[in-house]
Amino acid sequence: HVIFFTSGSTGRPKGVVLSHRANWLRTHVGATTTTGGAGVVCMFPLFHMAGWTIALGAWQGRRPIHFVTVPDAETLLATAQRHRAARLYCIPAVWARILEHGVGRYDLSALEEADTGTSATPPELLRAIKDALPWTVTRVFYGSTETDPGVQLGDADLFRKPGSVGLPQPAVDVRLVDGEVCMRSPFLMDGYFDAPDATAEVLRDGWYHTGDLGALDDEGYLSIVGRARDVIRSGGETIAPVEVEHVLASHPAVAEVAVVGVPDARWGEVVTAVTVLRPGAAPPSLDELRAHCAGRLAAFKQPRRLAVVDALPRTGATGQIQRTLIVERLNAGG
Repeated sequence: HVIFFTSGSTGRPKGVVLSHRANWLRTHVGATTTTGGAGVVCMFPLFHMAGWTIALGAWQGRRPIHFVTVPDAETLLATAQRHRAARLYCIPAVWARILEHGVGRYDLSALEEADTGTSATPPELLRAIKDALPWTVTRVFYGSTETDPGVQLGDADLFRKPGSVGLPQPAVDVRLVDGEVCMRSPFLMDGYFDAPDATAEVLRDGWYHTGDLGALDDEGYLSIVGRARDVIRSGGETIAPVEVEHVLASHPAVAEVAVVGVPDARWGEVVTAVTVLRPGAAPPSLDELRAHCAGRLAAFKQPRRLAVVDALPRTGATGQIQRTLIVERLNAGG
């Protein structure tokens, strides 16, 4: 039916082949679970899986969809107000900009759903969304172009299960293999276009191996602790960047942060924090950041190096942090 190219956050994009049946099943779930009939505001371009799925879900549900050409806070909020939209789905980085911009001057009373996903969503951001839009339902979705959002954290569980991405959606099975999240469902991709070796690497016996490292609690709720290829190995210890980022993001001077492992002759890799400052904030020292982590992170997980940048490199459609590019720039002295 269609080939979508992955975002390429960790390497060269691959063509994800999706059948007509897979697309129908993916968007049918969205059409039946979305409650609002007054339309959806979509920040994603149609070449991205989220935009495609949201558009087809709106079509199946016979509701309008309102695309924006620039997903800035003013445009998104003004579009939602003008069309009295029922749903707004934004990635966490965009929600952060929306909340900083402020929602109070807009009439968003028709909004019923304020959803997020695509990348790690700090519990503090979810709390801020709920505080700003308390009458809405907020859900967190987890998935990929290869799988579709197969896991969902419902509104009732946002603060009961902080840090979780939720439970598998209907017809989706999730299991962990050596810590890696694997998914099986009727709407997986057929494979990568003209890449049988890459397909065989991730599709095994009907299960898609996501490359994400996860944990399941005693109720079956899934948490993502990092990417297998992003794990930092320093001095014989294994460190998940997401865990460190969640702590550093709560520092009052930090607007955005990415944690990466930079090659080091002594330690193998050293934990490096790359931060974007809040407007007007003074740059924190490395010692100050480590003190902020004390009591919440083991010493070996705390950053040993610090870089302050104007912006983090992100993929164009989804805003996912390009960690590989960060490490390349740091190694080059950039």
